[in-house]
Order: sequence, then C-alpha cells, then structure tokens
Amino acid sequence: MEMSISLGRSYLVGIVLMACLSQVAVADPEEDFALAESAMDEQDLHEAAINYRRAAEQNYLPAQTALGELLRISQDSERAFGWFLMAAYQGDAAAAYDLGQMYANGEGVEKNLAKAAYWTKHAAEKNHLAAAKAMAVGYRTGKGGLGLVKDPEQAKIWEARLPGMEQAAKKEMMEKYAALQAAKLAVRKAAFKAEVARRKAAKEAEEKAAMKKVDDADELNAKNPVEKSQPVQTK
Repeated sequence: MEMSISLGRSYLVGIVLMACLSQVAVADPEEDFALAESAMDEQDLHEAAINYRRAAEQNYLPAQTALGELLRISQDSERAFGWFLMAAYQGDAAAAYDLGQMYANGEGVEKNLAKAAYWTKHAAEKNHLAAAKAMAVGYRTGKGGLGLVKDPEQAKIWEARLPGMEQAAKKEMMEKYAALQAAKLAVRKAAFKAEVARRKAAKEAEEKAAMKKVDDADELNAKNPVEKSQPVQTK
C-alpha cells in the first residue's frame, strides 16, 4: 500500500508551530524535563505540565511529546495534537506514533486513516515498537484502525523486524532511565547546593546585623557617656 500522501494543512500547521519557537528564551531544557518527570513521579500533574512546557518551548523533543501525552490524558486533544505534530515533523518517532493514533481516532483533528497509516509507518520505520506492531497487525488482519488492506507479505516483513526492535527498545529504555536518573540527581544536587548557599548567606546576614547592633550601641554610648556618680564628701 502506497502511503506517500499529501499532508496539506497539517504540514502548514507544523511549520507555523515550529516557527513559534524562534523567540524562546535560552535555558536548560533537560533540567526542566527532569523536574517534570520528578513531578510526574509525585503525581503533581500541574507542576509536571509547567516544566514540560518550559522544555518543550525550547524545542526539546522528548518534552514536546510528553506534554502532548499529558494534554491528551487531560482531554485537551487539540493542543496535544499540536505538540505531537511539532515533534513529529522534527523526527520524533513517539510523537509520530501518537499523531497516527489521533488521526485514527479523530482526536483533536478530523479522522483520517490515510494520515494515521502514514504517521504510524513513519514511526515504525524509526524503530518505534508499538508502531511496528500496529503495522504488522494491520497488514495481517486488515484491522487495527489504520485502514490497511490485508497483505501477508508486508505482515511478514514487519513481524520479522519485531524481535530485534524489542531488544533495541529495552536497551533504549534502560539508557533513557539511567540518563533521567542522572538528570534528577543533578537537579537534587543543584537544589541542595543552592539551599546550603542560601542558609550560609542568611547566617552571614544575621551575624552582620548583630554586629551592626553592637557597633550602633557602642557609637551611641560614645556620644552619650553615662555620668559616673561622685563619691559623697564627709566632714
């Protein structure tokens, strides 16, 4: 099945969304992403969304996809679609798969099985495991929501790729987990260092204020010496 399709309006939307990133302030998206993931671990979705967005607006693709997934869970389908589209056009396989799912289900966009199949295949060709499985099922059964016609030969091709992709996915997941844990540790270390510096500065300020009080008291005494009582003269 030929999946080279005209993306039309979606392409223009993607270009416009990417253009919006040109005015984003420079910061550290990986740190923001780590903060967002920590917030997700604590089930603080509001804080997670804030930090995902900070990283996403700096064109950090994992954050764009994660933000899209969070918005999708929150039933904000149109904005989720926008973030998936932005990341997918820049080559993020996970975003391409999610975009395919949204086209297949008509979430945040008009249902379009041709585009659903296009983006799912795009993700599968980038070794996205779920996308590859969807392609295999679609070609094997003619079902799966992508509008694919049964094609046993194509099904075999995708099925043959699955074992190697599963191993690669496990390895990638472990590497991402290790990198994320390292980023979270770096964030905690930075926070601890900042807290130590804050407490040190506060202590120094307190000591300085105390010394100033002593100096002010000494200066006041110097200006207004206390008269010593004179000894009583006896006859």
